[in-house]
Amino acid sequence: MRLPKFKYLEPKTLKGAAKALALDPGGSVILAGGTDLLVNMKHRVIQPRRIVNLKEIPRLSYIYEGKDGLKIGALTTLHDLASSQAVKDKYPSICQAAMGVGAYAHQAMGTIGGNLCQGTRCRFYNQSVFWRSVRHPCYKTGGKTCHVVRGQEECHSTYCGDMAPVLVALDSRIKITGPGGERIISLKKLYTGNGKKPISLRKGEFIKEILIPPPSGKTLYLKWRLRDSLDFPIVSVALHLDQNGNNPIKKAKIVFSAVGSGPVETREAERLLRGAMLDGQLIERVSTGAVKEISPMRTSTASPAYKRKMAGILLRQALEEIR
Repeated sequence: MRLPKFKYLEPKTLKGAAKALALDPGGSVILAGGTDLLVNMKHRVIQPRRIVNLKEIPRLSYIYEGKDGLKIGALTTLHDLASSQAVKDKYPSICQAAMGVGAYAHQAMGTIGGNLCQGTRCRFYNQSVFWRSVRHPCYKTGGKTCHVVRGQEECHSTYCGDMAPVLVALDSRIKITGPGGERIISLKKLYTGNGKKPISLRKGEFIKEILIPPPSGKTLYLKWRLRDSLDFPIVSVALHLDQNGNNPIKKAKIVFSAVGSGPVETREAERLLRGAMLDGQLIERVSTGAVKEISPMRTSTASPAYKRKMAGILLRQALEEIR
């Protein structure tokens, strides 16, 4: 399949990129690694008028460790992230997530910024224009109904990113740049939970840097998919426990992916962990509570019951491994 026609721009500065996006914010897209964008363009899922390539802008690919934690440039590839000794030593869960993305080619081309900004997925949406032409347009493409749950004016596409759950569990922030200058927000605020418009970036904005606080406690990422490579997760979970030795847990984060239209945090299950000691009885209570809390939406790939069951199994396994 061929790409549709578009205007190609290669700005050399951040200001130039923001200006290029501002000229046609509704018809412009960012090109970073292109592993998701180019496939969607070939399928005519999206047909932008302009592509703004960020790769010619210097100093957007780096991993810097300082007293305030880790700073990662948005164009840093997932392979470089997983290969970094600083990340391996102090943030092994980030390596786990990066090495779980697609296959090696996806990791070598895909960037951390692009991975965080990937859209939601659906079997009825992420298909060729010919495949989609046999049905009426779905709600995500401007139609009046969702093909997953007919009759509902709600998009049931799912966010299936690997990096976001871990980085949200680590309380990461992102630095965003655009026509209005720079701003820093919590990473979890990047996700709207709306399948039709899952990313909260304003027109003309893009991620410049990811800010990860100093490591504390232990973090683990587990992913369930049908094939060990290529596939997006059916369910995945990031677990972070801030605990010193045999002392009670000071802080807990449980973040699931592929159960909703954004990363899903289980606050009630986290509350059960805070101030407690991890044992078999607590593990059972937390995993059972989290399963009830997430309420997976029906998607085109798996039923809510199946996702709920696998979410409980993954969380139980993560709690046992991290104990």
